[in-house]
Amino acid sequence: MRTVVCPGLGRDVSALGFGCASLGSRVSEAQGLRALGLAFERGVTWYDVAPPYGDGEAEGILGKFLAGRRDRVVICTKFGIPRPVVSSAMRLVRPAARAMAWAFPQLRGGKAKARAAGSRDRLRAEQIESSVVESLRRLRTDYIDVLALHEPGPRECASEAILRELRRMIEKGYVRCVAIAGVPDAIVAGARASELYNIAQLPDDPFVRTVAGVQGALAGDASLFFVTYSVFGAHERLSHLLVGGGGRLGALASQLGYGPPFMASEMILDYAFAANPEGVVLASMFTHSHIEMNCARATRPPRKDIGPFMQKFVVADNP
Repeated sequence: MRTVVCPGLGRDVSALGFGCASLGSRVSEAQGLRALGLAFERGVTWYDVAPPYGDGEAEGILGKFLAGRRDRVVICTKFGIPRPVVSSAMRLVRPAARAMAWAFPQLRGGKAKARAAGSRDRLRAEQIESSVVESLRRLRTDYIDVLALHEPGPRECASEAILRELRRMIEKGYVRCVAIAGVPDAIVAGARASELYNIAQLPDDPFVRTVAGVQGALAGDASLFFVTYSVFGAHERLSHLLVGGGGRLGALASQLGYGPPFMASEMILDYAFAANPEGVVLASMFTHSHIEMNCARATRPPRKDIGPFMQKFVVADNP
């Protein structure tokens, strides 16, 4: 597994991270623990979670996985979107709903995202410590490597009260460093307001190059370690382009060594590593084949040709 240096933590981490948004909801605890263990065996050391993920179950399941491994992995959890309250009735029907989602993948989509993300009110500084303490309890650990503000607004990232409380969490030893997981405007505002923010987490794909946008907006004013996700959101669009137009784009991609049956997936993942060569790329991967493919791509140096290819033949021709 290729590793990168995370300056905020002062340690090497895997270039591929494990996204836990479905852990405990669409993915059962048993299946999730197997996937977490396999990814760890393949060299994955960055695990991303949040209180609302997996209908509020993800942190607890990840905590079970951490036993005997804590000092060898990095955990990023979040503050800002509360853990949902799931009724007993919902817990009873969850196995059936999970089976339905696996049988009919087209049903997952937006509902899975909504379930993972939840909703929130304005971030309040006075709620940070209680949220962190509860996360520590569920994760069965005494410290969090990275605490990220979860979908904050620009004003919240620059809030002196929030910054003061985040510093206090670090001073108490609860948190090693802090991050912003949100939209580019919030990340730029936070990075300009304080050097406390070491890490930025945001979606990125060939069609919406948010990392490049944030870097351009900051123009050297701040240096951030990027964690990107949702790159596979471009999979369907890229797949359509590869087979459309008489297969012209697919033929061009084959000249770079890509071929069926996983041409789009491999191109997208290679793009993600190339667009964020010194950071972490998150993937939600709960099947053996996905883990093996993702980890195999993550062992290679970032390709220097895939970014220009995407910009010239994919984005430029298909805005």
